[in-house]
Amino acid sequence: MKLLHVFPLLLAAVLTACTLPDPYSRQPAPVTPVTPQPPSPPPPPTVDVPPPVRPPLMIPGEPVSPVTIPDAPTMPAPPASNQALARLADNLASRLKSSPQINEVQGAVLLDDIRNQVGSPMDTRALTQRLQANLSSRLSFVDGDKVSNLRQQLAYQSGRADMAALVSLGKQSGASYLLSGSLNRAGAGFTLSAQLMDLRSGELLWSDKVSGQ
Repeated sequence: MKLLHVFPLLLAAVLTACTLPDPYSRQPAPVTPVTPQPPSPPPPPTVDVPPPVRPPLMIPGEPVSPVTIPDAPTMPAPPASNQALARLADNLASRLKSSPQINEVQGAVLLDDIRNQVGSPMDTRALTQRLQANLSSRLSFVDGDKVSNLRQQLAYQSGRADMAALVSLGKQSGASYLLSGSLNRAGAGFTLSAQLMDLRSGELLWSDKVSGQ
């Protein structure tokens, strides 16, 4: 009788053992690989935009301030060779020698240094000497040393003297005529002009100009 009571208990225990999960029989949980994300791009740089400039309000009846426009920059003078300046002096001397007014010159001539009005350093002293050398066969010039001494006494500055000072200088040097000239810029080249004046009467006998590069 006791075996009849124990047998059901053993049977129940065996069935329970068969239904319990085996902890060692489970498969490991699948691992999902993690894909690395690309780094985020840096934010764009911040650009400070100045606020728009608003024109001043125009109030009827009030005066409008004038707008100042800056002057255009001065262009540098074109380069000049000694040969180009020599041609200008030769051409100007040739025109004076071929003019009928040169036959009226009866006396010494004061040749003033050619004034540089180009706006940059130029060898106008050599240009003056070239002009005198070309005209020495037709005109008699006052001695250069004498003129230099008179200029120092009169505190004469070449290029800044007015016509009255030149006339006074010519008369004190014993000259009867004054030949003066200037070098100017003309586009891509230069213009050399000159004039011959009678110091006794103040009459302008001759004037001309030549241009070249």
